Amino acid sequence: MTTPAPRHFCPRCRASYPAPQAFCSECGADMLRASALDLAAARDAALGETGRPTVGPLVRADRRMTASNQAWLGTTVDGRYRVLEVIGRGGMGVVYKVEHVRMGKIAAMKVLHRDLVDDAEASQRFEREAAAVSRLHHPNAVQVFDFGAVGDALYLIMEYVRGQDLGAIVERDGPLPFARAAPLLVQILGALTEAHELGIVHRDLKPDNVLVTRTTGGRDFAKVLDFGLAKMARGHDPGDSDQGQIVGTPYFMAPEQIRGDAVDARADLYAMGALMYRVLTGRYVFTAATAVGVLTKHLTAEAEPPSRIQPGLAPEIDALVARALAKDPAQRWSSAAALAEAIEEVYGQLVGDRSTLAAQRAQPGASGPRNRAVTEDDEPLSELRLRRADLDGYERSLRRSRWLVLGAAALVAVGLAGAALWWTMLRTPPPVTHEREANDASGQANRVAGGTTVTGYFGRRRSPTEPDVDHFRWDRRGPGVITIRLRAVPNVDAVLVVRDEAGVVVSVDELGPGGDERIFARRLSGPIAIEVGQLMTGVLPVENVSDRYRLELVEEPAEDGWEREPNGDPSDALPLAPGTTLRGRLEARTDVDSLRWTGPTGMATVEVAAPAALPLHWRGPDGVDRPPGRATLRLSTGDVITLRRRDRDARKGESDVGELTWTTTVVPGG
Repeated sequence: MTTPAPRHFCPRCRASYPAPQAFCSECGADMLRASALDLAAARDAALGETGRPTVGPLVRADRRMTASNQAWLGTTVDGRYRVLEVIGRGGMGVVYKVEHVRMGKIAAMKVLHRDLVDDAEASQRFEREAAAVSRLHHPNAVQVFDFGAVGDALYLIMEYVRGQDLGAIVERDGPLPFARAAPLLVQILGALTEAHELGIVHRDLKPDNVLVTRTTGGRDFAKVLDFGLAKMARGHDPGDSDQGQIVGTPYFMAPEQIRGDAVDARADLYAMGALMYRVLTGRYVFTAATAVGVLTKHLTAEAEPPSRIQPGLAPEIDALVARALAKDPAQRWSSAAALAEAIEEVYGQLVGDRSTLAAQRAQPGASGPRNRAVTEDDEPLSELRLRRADLDGYERSLRRSRWLVLGAAALVAVGLAGAALWWTMLRTPPPVTHEREANDASGQANRVAGGTTVTGYFGRRRSPTEPDVDHFRWDRRGPGVITIRLRAVPNVDAVLVVRDEAGVVVSVDELGPGGDERIFARRLSGPIAIEVGQLMTGVLPVENVSDRYRLELVEEPAEDGWEREPNGDPSDALPLAPGTTLRGRLEARTDVDSLRWTGPTGMATVEVAAPAALPLHWRGPDGVDRPPGRATLRLSTGDVITLRRRDRDARKGESDVGELTWTTTVVPGG
């Protein structure tokens, strides 16, 4: 049997670490006294299958990692969730992979440690987590679907997400470049924005509580985990600070939290500053030999600017972090949204177009389904994962079944005519090929299908200032490459908006009145909400009941050699291998296509071709803008080539070249 690598265990909560820690980042316990436990736990990990105890009389075996955990495996909780395996452990509980026995869908179940159930504060905190987190719907927050109690155990049912936590990524890769870190930070702040608007303070934000997966488009996608220490901010809960107890992780705790004062959303912003410091420098804001030493520094010491640790960081980044780490809450950022906007602005100055980064920050109040993000890590399981919509649909089907039983008795009395009417009322309406009013709201959306063309009118305005808006829902499943074209009518400046269930929002208004709008080769997930409207410019909304618009819906196979959106940001750049040819379209004036060279470092010949009508120029790592043609330059592995339009500053509607195709080929050598 192979001996596992030694693990270092917290003596209080039993969290484990691959390297020695001054204290536990889960519960703050002093780990300098954990040496005997380290050796015993490592032996247990190697010999645990034998069932023989390997710890001495002075070292207690970890009950959470043996009998109490194993007892859940194979059981069915509340008649609904079959426990399959242990997938994680923390200071508050154990996380299991479970299967909904009726639907066959996979979820995660968090169970409070049995030896903490008798602690009234821990139990209340767990119940508070359940009530609070179940209200969160943001795509960058882990979704909680169900919670309850079985015997003396409390549990949560949440979405099953695979990936690595941000802390582990920093340990593995070292400090993250700002270009990679900024999108993750903005996503985390998006989740916090929704939580704070609901009156929820996380209170334990740290890299270990941020899970990072990869989207089907290849970008990092953050999920904020473990609102287990969250507190409803509408009032002080004395139990959170009574008897000198502090809830949180010392490396990331705000001064007011350490003092036991009532906290609000600004405590999370301080933790966010500490998280940014850790991610961008690879170090904690403050370190000491004990937890008390770290807490004292949070109260009294000033943080060293991140750029002194990582000289490549700009002063603007120092300013972002310093304001978040202000000792006085009133001196910090006013909100998570304000900090996100500031990061976007700095990103635009240092990296590229801030609009690309802003698009990754889903707005908490936005309408449309966005209950999960399909990721590359999860793609084989994406259709097997339990979602909020699955449970909602299951509950509706149960209610419908009960009504059908009652209805069957009534149908015997009223005959077959009544049965036909009953079925007509219950069945799902078929997809339409022409809009059916009223469909002015998302709840009234017409169902449509891929591979079809749907027609409609810009009809009666809703008010003197509100035009007719048509809503459609495309009930497709899984990730896919989508192209949607809106063939408009002569006198209407049409706007096309698309939302997928992962929270991605695409809005296009490229051309003027009568111009077609298009969303080309966009990779989207699950059901899609489509909105057809018109741009309002202070004039009376247009009514046109004689000319029909056409909405063309195409789901395409993922063909090799074609670009896939989004790719405007360097972090989303498409791989460009030696000798291969990529094709794409600059569908809008502000569209940017980024390609990342995967070949060897050295001289290379770059050839970009485009029709004469397409006003394109391209830029290599030397920063020189070039027209279509051939050029020889030095490329390093990982360098980015960008293609953009020269008419970026032109007025809307001056040209329609969005269907024209460019090609790019790179061959090593001069």
